[in-house]
Amino acid sequence: MGEVVTIEGMIAAAHGTGDTCVLEFAPDDPHALRVILLLPMFSSLPPKPERLYAEKRVRASGLVRRFAGRLEMVLRSPAQIEVVDVAGSATAPAPPEPPAEKPPRALSEAVARQLAAAAPCERARARWRDAAGTAGELSTALGRCLESGSYRCRRESAALAPALTALEWAEQQVEEACR
Repeated sequence: MGEVVTIEGMIAAAHGTGDTCVLEFAPDDPHALRVILLLPMFSSLPPKPERLYAEKRVRASGLVRRFAGRLEMVLRSPAQIEVVDVAGSATAPAPPEPPAEKPPRALSEAVARQLAAAAPCERARARWRDAAGTAGELSTALGRCLESGSYRCRRESAALAPALTALEWAEQQVEEACR
């Protein structure tokens, strides 16, 4: 947790919620990792991206964080995920998808425009997830220090305080943007 990793596995369930697509490896396991795609950042996805990944083997790379007690990997770029194999019975191949549009010359400008166009509520929730992940990691570090019986936990305590402030700010932003 808190590190960039590459995972590979079968997507057992996929569903869209607002400007995100949630890919679950084990939907019945509340502790299993799930992958969250921030759709405004993926310009070449079809209208229902969950169909692209459902029941397929994927490889995803990104930062793993904890959100609401569950491990998540939030992906912001198509380069972070790929379909590596198709599951299920042998069926007739799907018609080929139309070629993706060529990326604009100023890709960073296009990404910035897409991020600005993303729904404010979803952006606020993504910021909250990031802040919650950071606060959770720092809280765990402080907890470990305290459990060790050390009286020298100032560094961990000092690191947690601004993270809690950032989390409070992010929560206010969610309340404001998601009314």
